[in-house]
Amino acid sequence: MSLADEIKKVLTENPSILADVLASHPEIIYQVLAKLTPWQNLATKQDVEEIKKVMATKQDMEEIKKTMATKQELEEVKKDIEGIKKVMATKQDVEEIKKTMATKQELEEVKKDIEGIKKVMATKQDIKTLEVMISALGTRWGIQAEDVFRKGMMELLSNTNWKVDREIIFDKEGIVYGYPSEVEIDVIISDGKVILVELTASLKRSDLIPFSKKKELYEKEKGRKVSEVVVITPFIDDKNEERIIAIAKSLGIRIIKPSEINPD
Repeated sequence: MSLADEIKKVLTENPSILADVLASHPEIIYQVLAKLTPWQNLATKQDVEEIKKVMATKQDMEEIKKTMATKQELEEVKKDIEGIKKVMATKQDVEEIKKTMATKQELEEVKKDIEGIKKVMATKQDIKTLEVMISALGTRWGIQAEDVFRKGMMELLSNTNWKVDREIIFDKEGIVYGYPSEVEIDVIISDGKVILVELTASLKRSDLIPFSKKKELYEKEKGRKVSEVVVITPFIDDKNEERIIAIAKSLGIRIIKPSEINPD
């Protein structure tokens, strides 16, 4: 057996001898590695440190996991995006809206038109003032018409045997109107008969009761029997004229039109 074979046998049977040698002479390992791989291809300690700096640690991996979305979360986001797409307006929708919406210039023109209308339109105060004026005018004309009619009838009656005298009686008990007041009563005395006459340009249903009450007041205050109450009017202000005539008759009132009076 050669010396080499004997050494190999000893090292095979006692490998610890080899470990002790390598521990005592580590340069042997580097010499072997140099033969197997060029030094420029081996990583130095500095290379190892640089690799450590750029490599992610377990902590880094945990942080990444926290910030990254799972597949389930990604699917939920996709669903939300699809929902948003459904409710969002498309370019075509936007164009349609543009066609129907007014531009700022058109809006300004409308504002100018509105301002012009406001200038010519009457305000609420104007309308209120006008209503007051119309009401006052109507009241004044009603008074004038009544006065004109009364004067005309007095002149017409003066051509007959009827002589009309006006009396004013203070109704302290409120017989006529329900409260104390002065009451004007036109009276005709003919052949010993007393006739109360009402001259009115327009007769309303509500006038009939006060007219009949004047008879009661006159008889009480004057102590004379009233033969008849006559209302002379050209117009009965009611849809059912015949009904007013019937009510007047039931109250002892006779309605006469001016055309029914014979001056002869």
